Amino acid sequence: MIAGAPAWAAVVCALGAACGVVLRQGLQRLTYRTETESSAPVPGPRWWVVPVLAGLAWLLTVRVSDESALDLEAQTVLLLTLLVLSGGCVALAAIDLDVHRLPDRIVAPCAAMLLLGLSLVSLFGAGPGPWWRALLCALGSGAFYLLLALLSLARGTWGVGLGDVKLSMLLGAALGWFGVQNAVLGIYAGFVVGGVMALALLLARRVDLHGHLAYGPAMMLGALVGLMLPAGVVPPLF
Repeated sequence: MIAGAPAWAAVVCALGAACGVVLRQGLQRLTYRTETESSAPVPGPRWWVVPVLAGLAWLLTVRVSDESALDLEAQTVLLLTLLVLSGGCVALAAIDLDVHRLPDRIVAPCAAMLLLGLSLVSLFGAGPGPWWRALLCALGSGAFYLLLALLSLARGTWGVGLGDVKLSMLLGAALGWFGVQNAVLGIYAGFVVGGVMALALLLARRVDLHGHLAYGPAMMLGALVGLMLPAGVVPPLF
């Protein structure tokens, strides 16, 4: 366990808040928009980016400190990897809420960083088992969401798009590192969160039954639920 984890969590939380300020300013420039999206209404100040990134930094520090099987170097690399991924996810959530799109230019670097980080943690002592489990969970999650996307397309809609498929592989790999049960719970929780969000928007009359919802944020919140699942709460599946 990381010595003095609460103190380190406070420091990392402050750094997360600082990164959130920078990220929020970058998002406000709207450089991610395409020409066809330039005429869309400008989103609000998105103040939520700062506390969300700070809170994620705290939670991830505490979660990684629970990985007692890893030494300090491996825990540090794992934490840095997840922090980079959380920053990318917050950016993707903000963009998806704005233009209902998950840009590859953010997903691809996050995937590369996750692959590199998990590979280093494996070399630093975790062994190949978690790495292969993360890969299998990424492929399984991607295949499941690809099936949903094809079924959605067969109905004449893109309720689940290819961006969601790629995001599911990213989240599946991160959750799979901790356990198959984490990945399964994260996927399931994503559907629950998505359903609650859709119901709330319908009741508030923000969308109708034919409206398009940004599903990426719901997937990320579900993944956070799966990630924070303490070891031993659910028996390991494999």
